[in-house]
Amino acid sequence: MSNRAVGKALPRERAGSRLSRYAPLVGLAVALAAAAMATPEFYSITNLVNVLRQASILGIVAIGQTFVLLAAGIDLSVGGVMGMSMIIAAQVSGGDDSSLVAAVALALLMGVAVGCVNSFLVVKRNVPPFVATLATFILLEGARDAWTRGIPSGAIPGALQFLGQRNIFFVPVPALILLVIGASGIFTLRRTAFGRSLYAVGSNPRAAYMSGIRVGLMKYSAYVACSVLAAMGGLVLSGYIGYVDRYLGQGFELDSIAASVVGGVSLAGGKGGVGGALAGAALLAVVTNIVIFLNLGESAQLFVKGVVIIAAVALQARRVLTPAAPIHQGRAAT
Repeated sequence: MSNRAVGKALPRERAGSRLSRYAPLVGLAVALAAAAMATPEFYSITNLVNVLRQASILGIVAIGQTFVLLAAGIDLSVGGVMGMSMIIAAQVSGGDDSSLVAAVALALLMGVAVGCVNSFLVVKRNVPPFVATLATFILLEGARDAWTRGIPSGAIPGALQFLGQRNIFFVPVPALILLVIGASGIFTLRRTAFGRSLYAVGSNPRAAYMSGIRVGLMKYSAYVACSVLAAMGGLVLSGYIGYVDRYLGQGFELDSIAASVVGGVSLAGGKGGVGGALAGAALLAVVTNIVIFLNLGESAQLFVKGVVIIAAVALQARRVLTPAAPIHQGRAAT
């Protein structure tokens, strides 16, 4: 390849990289513009607050999913963890704020336990992450149905409803919670040795091991963080809904993966970040809200989500498959 060809290839490659990086924000801007044309009611204060609240709950779960995806894993158990955390909060507290601390502590400990089980299966028993976390999800769903006998049960304490339903200066409390968790996640990935090690494990686990990184420990940490954040998301969701139902939390396992992937997190591991996952969660919340306003039904929601995910994955694949310019050949060419 000549020097002139290399010179043309490099700007194209850089442009493609920038497009892939900012695609979630561009997609979000397009969705917001489409909302203004399709349904002006979208921009009412009440609706915007609701969209932000829903995006925040999904964002909390998506951050945990991002950690697992960065480690080249996947977690399908988050919906089950969310449902179980709600049941624990309702049953242990009995609707009484005085027992809320114990209920929240038990819910989070359940998240730690599930994360340990997932990581043990993946790291120690070499079970594929998809199979391991799917089995855990089924186990949690069965345990929840056995506990509640398939009917709504337990009362949500008022303090927990405050976390899910109230606003502080027009800002939903879930958004403030997401702000703290998101800032912590971004700092962890960008500024700490843990974050650098997690990217290394997802990119090339063998090379990371040879570099002295404890690969197994990193994966344990990622799965535990994901389950704990799923438990927290379940607690906030129960406060938002105001009751406990067997169906609450279902679908979040796929939506959290979708939000992360739409935000640029690679399913192969080692690429992406929390900021992109949050943009992906916001995009999915906006798109879902538009479909609801247009009265298109649940099937249309699934179809639109599928289109968004396919577009995001196609963009990622284009970035991966774009060959790097062979500089050494350019130098050797005459």
